[in-house]
Amino acid sequence: MGAIRIIDTHVHLGTSRFSGVSTEEEDIIQAMDRHGVAASLVMPQPTLEDIPAVHARIAEMAEHHKGRIFGMASLDPWLEEEEYRRQAAICFRDYQFVAVKLHPLGHNVSPLSPLCDKVYEIARAYDVPVLVHTGLGAPNALPSLVIDPAKRYPDVRFVLCHAGFAVYTDEAIVAARYCDNIYLEPSWCQTYAVKKMVQTLGADRLLFGSDHLTNLPVERVKFESIGLTSSELENIFERNALQLFNLTLE
Repeated sequence: MGAIRIIDTHVHLGTSRFSGVSTEEEDIIQAMDRHGVAASLVMPQPTLEDIPAVHARIAEMAEHHKGRIFGMASLDPWLEEEEYRRQAAICFRDYQFVAVKLHPLGHNVSPLSPLCDKVYEIARAYDVPVLVHTGLGAPNALPSLVIDPAKRYPDVRFVLCHAGFAVYTDEAIVAARYCDNIYLEPSWCQTYAVKKMVQTLGADRLLFGSDHLTNLPVERVKFESIGLTSSELENIFERNALQLFNLTLE
């Protein structure tokens, strides 16, 4: 087996309305180079910025760094259906983005809301996963709320970002146990909780993600320090993302 490539499935561009953290294109590339990341999946921050404009920046970045940067859409479920579908077509047909984000805290909506059905239907139509922020922002961000849509849309893949954000980690594990189409991205979770995820679900159900660039080396060391095999690390760092998002790297 050759060297394991690292794919960061949770990267943001722009300025967060919650943390105030601002990330520019060059920040992402420099962090990737510094920490040995082969590819990053980039989406807008939960932000007050013009989201279509941030999507356009991500598309330009992906075009400039083909096979290394991949875009993900963050579309507000409160948009009228026609406008949501119009923006989705730009992201997935024109920009070739690889996932759609639902942010129950940032979008102020529950995954159980009928408003979110358009998110799941778009994911099905374009055959892309749905990333769902979980943890901070409960009750809307509770991992268990994704069980119902995962059951109603069994052909759609769901990723629980932050896997409950440490506080609701066990709930995220239960959700994934009961739904084969739910995957966990455990940024900000404790090392022992991540090991429990692997032991309970298997390494083929986890993804590597950083969320913030300063957290990237922390998340990498976290996985490398809990006694996982080379095969398990390859699944989490590379193989699962390649398959789930249908990626071709440079």
